[in-house]
Amino acid sequence: MNSMDIESKKFLGQPKNFVSIFNALLFDGQLVLKPEYLKDENSELVMNVSSKHVDIIKRYEDGTYLDLFVIESQSYVDPSMAVRVMEYESVARMRYIRQCFKKHVPMHTRLPMILTVVLYVGESKWNAAKRLSELEIIHPGFEDMFNEFKLNLIELNTNHKYSTGEKATQDFFDLLRMIYRKQVLKEDLDREFNRDALYFAYVVTKNKELLSIYQKSEKGDVKVCRAFYEMFEESTNRGIQMGIKQGIERGIEQGIERGEKNTQIKIAIKMLVRNNQTLEEISEIVGLDLNALRELKKSI
Repeated sequence: MNSMDIESKKFLGQPKNFVSIFNALLFDGQLVLKPEYLKDENSELVMNVSSKHVDIIKRYEDGTYLDLFVIESQSYVDPSMAVRVMEYESVARMRYIRQCFKKHVPMHTRLPMILTVVLYVGESKWNAAKRLSELEIIHPGFEDMFNEFKLNLIELNTNHKYSTGEKATQDFFDLLRMIYRKQVLKEDLDREFNRDALYFAYVVTKNKELLSIYQKSEKGDVKVCRAFYEMFEESTNRGIQMGIKQGIERGIEQGIERGEKNTQIKIAIKMLVRNNQTLEEISEIVGLDLNALRELKKSI
């Protein structure tokens, strides 16, 4: 298990953080799902589904629901993710049936809901299929028979701002958006970020500035934004200066090219006026093509 997987389980596996991911996606950050109803599940069902490399699986039980909630933390774009999630959920459902029923599922039985959220924390745009229909060939006439499946996908590198209802996950979401977009809002300059969220953001992005801030800070929330604001400003200024420099250099090059062209035309005009050489000879001497010389001759 790599450091990303370990830290993902440590941070997202905390009950408050776990339910906040689902509240962000389903309920716009309202505290509909509550951490006290989460249960760590070590059953054979979870063990088998986890062996398929799913990050975090928990049961949710409040007297009405008995559900299996899954978070898959993804740092790279996986074109087959829709199929992978289908496999996780199918394995979980079959394991549940085999554990609870000896031979047949009784009529009118309802199985627990299995809900998977893919939390994409990568920097590059998610350009893979989000639905099975985007991945599979559906032949004309078969559309009504096709069973659609879609990912519950949270992308943290887009313009969409998720509301989680929980400080730690909100801080983590906002840190990633800030780093990937290289932009700090002025109203956030003195904002204090959850220390665990700060470290998890470092694990995901490998940003050395985050690690440095984390190591220098003591326990408690940490101010981050001023250091990044200055860094992004410096980076922007360097980009502007580089653009100006390149523009000046290109302007000089273009000026030289135009100067050389004007000199060629002046020499060609003098030779055409004398009319003691063929166009082919003039072309060879001054470097202008025949068509240009013919046009030039007409204008004299």
